[in-house]
Amino acid sequence: MTGSPAARRYICSDGEIEIAAGNAEQWHALAVSIGRPELAYPGGWDAVRAASGDGPLAHALAMMFVEDSADMWRRRLEAHGVPCSLPA
Repeated sequence: MTGSPAARRYICSDGEIEIAAGNAEQWHALAVSIGRPELAYPGGWDAVRAASGDGPLAHALAMMFVEDSADMWRRRLEAHGVPCSLPA
């Protein structure tokens, strides 16, 4: 997987969702929407941008996304202002 943990596709319980958090504000919104606001610590966005799209953080996020449906995640993320889509 390429990209960063904040900008990649994740497998959900019934499909996939593509996340496209592109700045610190969107990363904070993503962290809050997944119930892990501590991931948005000062300097966290710089760390996320430099992290591998298939490294430990991405793996931890993948374990969360697989627990619920893609549409549930889309609604939750959109409610927090996180850019995302359901791939066709």
